[in-house]
Amino acid sequence: MGEAYKLDCDICAYTENIFVGFGLLYMRLESIASFVQDAALKRRIEEFIGNPSTRYDAYDALYVCPVCQAIRNELFIEMESDSSQYKISHACPRCASVMQQEHIENNVPVHLSCPACEKGKLKATFYMDWD
Repeated sequence: MGEAYKLDCDICAYTENIFVGFGLLYMRLESIASFVQDAALKRRIEEFIGNPSTRYDAYDALYVCPVCQAIRNELFIEMESDSSQYKISHACPRCASVMQQEHIENNVPVHLSCPACEKGKLKATFYMDWD
């Protein structure tokens, strides 16, 4: 089950809804492949689908750019079989740096800088479960 959070800056009007965790579509690689838009990632998933030794982990995650503080809500997927392995990485849409995954939890302060004003800190407020 996943959780949804609203990120709000304590200085400016920046706000973002973030969905983390996994839902029913993440139970099988075939269903993940059905909604993935990136053709290269879809091909990689399909390579692992046919291998009976495949193990994987997949969920929605929060990614933050260490250079410009941009925020993205994207799929995390890591797959491994006896013959191959793959772990997704995301490039920042602003500066092309490799983004880092950040974890968010209910009632735990986040220490993220605002990507809009760069001065404020973001506060995460839980607002629903999803699946």
